[in-house]
Amino acid sequence: MGEEKKNERKRKHRHSKDKEKKRTKSEHTLGAVDVKVESSVPTFLATFPGVSVPEDTTFQAYKGSKENYVIHGETDRMEYDGQNDPDEDIYYVGVYDPNTRTVELMHAPVMNTSRTIKAYKNKEVAAVKQANVQNRVQMTALGEAFGTKKAKKVISDLERNKIEAEKLESYADSIVDNIKTATENLPSAGSLREQQSEERPIPPFNEDADDLNNIYPLEGLLTKEEFGSIRVGAIFREQDEKKRVSLLPFTASEYINNRVARINNENDMQKLKLLYYASLLMGLYNNRRISNKRALLQKLNYPAEILVNGLIEKFTESKVGKVGKEQDASFTITPKKEDRLLCYLFAICLRIDDYCVETPGLTAELSLRPTRVQDLFKALGCKIRPCSSAQKEALGLTAAEAANYKLATLSLPFKLPEVARRKRTAQSRR
Repeated sequence: MGEEKKNERKRKHRHSKDKEKKRTKSEHTLGAVDVKVESSVPTFLATFPGVSVPEDTTFQAYKGSKENYVIHGETDRMEYDGQNDPDEDIYYVGVYDPNTRTVELMHAPVMNTSRTIKAYKNKEVAAVKQANVQNRVQMTALGEAFGTKKAKKVISDLERNKIEAEKLESYADSIVDNIKTATENLPSAGSLREQQSEERPIPPFNEDADDLNNIYPLEGLLTKEEFGSIRVGAIFREQDEKKRVSLLPFTASEYINNRVARINNENDMQKLKLLYYASLLMGLYNNRRISNKRALLQKLNYPAEILVNGLIEKFTESKVGKVGKEQDASFTITPKKEDRLLCYLFAICLRIDDYCVETPGLTAELSLRPTRVQDLFKALGCKIRPCSSAQKEALGLTAAEAANYKLATLSLPFKLPEVARRKRTAQSRR
C-alpha cells in the first residue's frame, strides 16, 4: 500500500513537470520575424581558427568599396586582422527580444581572420632591411672587383654623393633655421592674388559682379573727366556718313564706322562716346611707332588733350634721357603695354556689342593672328565659341568660313583664367 502511494506521487510530480515545460515553451512562442538590412553593418561573424582571443579585445571595423569589410584588433602581444569575401554565402544573426517576443535577423558578413605576433613582426622587418643592406654591400664589392670602368665610375659617384644621416644630425638645427629664414618672406596667398591681378593686362575688374556692366566698370576704362571731355554732338548731328566718320580720331576702321553710322537716337549718346574712345584706342594702336605727344595729337585728329594724356599715362612708358617740352617728351609702347591697350579696346568693344563680339573683323583690322585676339579675349574672362547656324545664315558664311568664325562672349558668373607665366615671343604678338 505504501509502495503504491509512492508511485502515485512520482506520477503526479512527473505530470506537473511536463505541464510546466509546455507552459514555458508556449510563453516563448515567436510573434514575428523581422529582417533588417543595415546600410552600415554593425554585426560580423568572425572565425579565429586555432586561436583563443581574449574577451576584452576590441575590434575596429572599416568598410571599403561595395560590400568589402575589414576588422582589426590587437592586444599587447598580438594583432588580429580579418576581411570578408563578398562572393561567399550571405549569413544572418538572429537577435531575440523577450519583451516583444520577436527575432530580428541582421546581415553579418563572415570575417576570415589571421593573427600576427608583434615581436616577430618587428624582427622580420629589421631582418629584411639588414638583408637589403648586405646585398648592396656585396654587389658594390663585386662591382669594384670585377666591374668595367663605367660600372666602377657609377659606384664611385654613388659613394661620393651618398648622404649619411648620422653626419647630418649635428646640422639639423642649422638646416631648419635656414629653411625658416628662406621661407619667412614668401608671399601669402592673398598677396599672390593681388600680384597676379597687377600682372594681368586687363582693366580693373569686379569678380563679384552680378551684372555684366559691373564686371569692367566704365570708370575703370576711363575717368569721369575723360568721359566728360568727349564731345560727340557734332558727330550725332552730321547726316553725311563720310563727314561723320571724318570727325573720329581714327577713320580707317570698318568695325567702328559701321556702328557709328547706325546711331540715330539720342539715347545712344553714351554708346557713341564709347565708339569715339574705341576709335582713339585703335588710332593709338595703329600709330604705336610714334614716340611724342605732338605727333600723336596730329595723327588722332586733335582730340581733347586730357584724353591723349590719359593714353600716354596708361599705355606708354617714358624713354630715359629725353628732355624738353611736355609735347616733345618721348615715350614708347612696350609689348606689355600693347597687350594692355588691346585689352582695354576689347573691353569697350564688349560693352558696345552687348558682350558678344565677332572676332574676325577685329583680327583683320588690327593685323593680328586669330589666336592672339582669342587669347586676349580669354584673358578678359570671355569664352570663345563658334557662330550658330542662324548667325551663319545671316552672315552668309560657307561651312568652311563658319568653322573659323569665332565669337567672344562674356557671361556670369565671371571667372578669370589663371595667369600663364611664359614669355611671349615677338612673332606670337602678331
